[in-house]
Amino acid sequence: MYNYILTRIAYFPIFLIFFVSGLCTGSVIGLIFILMDHSIGILGGAFLALLSGLLCGLLGLTCTAVFNILAPTLGGLPLKIQSCLTTSLNNEGIDPPDLPSY
Repeated sequence: MYNYILTRIAYFPIFLIFFVSGLCTGSVIGLIFILMDHSIGILGGAFLALLSGLLCGLLGLTCTAVFNILAPTLGGLPLKIQSCLTTSLNNEGIDPPDLPSY
């Protein structure tokens, strides 16, 4: 049923995803603080955004490290990988188109 078992995750892409999401969230929060209290200033809002981005990135690294340590001992995370195009067309009784092979 499952055709792939995930036992390790790369650290750098997870850090980037969490960092960018934390940076965007921190930017919104920094803008709200700037609008509510003018004494913080633009640099204070930028500092809040950078700080929240780094904290979210470190949280992502921590979660990835815990997963990479525990997943091999617990047997990994089983995944079933299928093409969305062929499964959605076969469920409707339509033959999938001939896809070019590269």
